[in-house]
Amino acid sequence: MSTAVLKISCPDRKGIVAEVCQILADCSANIIDAQQHREELDEQFFMYVKFDCSELNCDRSILETRLKAKSELIGFNWSVSFKDEKKRLAIMVSKYDHCLYDLLLKHKYGELDVDIALILSNHPDLKATAEHFNVPYHHIPRNKDNREEADQAAVDLFQKEKVDFVAMARYMQILTPTLINAYPNKIINVHHGFLPAFKGAKPYHQAYTKGVKLIGSTSHYANEELDMGPIIDQVTVPVTHAHSAEDMVRAGRDMENSVLSNAVKAHASDRIIVYKGRTIIFD
Repeated sequence: MSTAVLKISCPDRKGIVAEVCQILADCSANIIDAQQHREELDEQFFMYVKFDCSELNCDRSILETRLKAKSELIGFNWSVSFKDEKKRLAIMVSKYDHCLYDLLLKHKYGELDVDIALILSNHPDLKATAEHFNVPYHHIPRNKDNREEADQAAVDLFQKEKVDFVAMARYMQILTPTLINAYPNKIINVHHGFLPAFKGAKPYHQAYTKGVKLIGSTSHYANEELDMGPIIDQVTVPVTHAHSAEDMVRAGRDMENSVLSNAVKAHASDRIIVYKGRTIIFD
């Protein structure tokens, strides 16, 4: 079966579902799953449609042309992605390797429906890991004096390799607008804390000092506001006075792996719509 995903967003009005579904029906697309959400605050409508496109009676370009014409007529934003065209993922990493290994292993076992185009790091340390998984490794040194140049080099590399989206697997650098603006809502970061929470270095040690009873990790899209991009996934773990900072670090690694891979899966399967700094994520 060949499938595709259609996403719609627009001000809510009567008849949107009927008109969109009629286009799919006219093209002999069979709807497998359809989900909708309405934002009450400003009456915004969101729709996710997964459909079987293996027996279309027209070219895919004709389906897209009909969607474009209807969107211009009644006013809605739309995107369609065909699942036989896998998204190409770039992984950015520094020296912490647990998130990198988790993504590479999940991909090896068929749990990530992506093509891993490359690994990019500001250090050479993990080149052997990339070679073990047969993934191209690129080292672009980066410091406070060459951030713009390094990020432009990353953009050039990503565009050359036709990268669709990026996962920051504990890439311990602050991105500049050069990279963020080239991939808006397509760069997934993992934060070693439950946002908003303890910022800066050693968040688990800060949490330990404060005697917190709950720690967590967050995946979100990167934007120009540090650690303030649209949140995709969050995980928490209860702790007590008996947990040491090292215990929290160990738990944190598992949580970081989980929220990052969940975010990558959701993005790769086109289940996310970003609206006004927040995410609508369909099942």
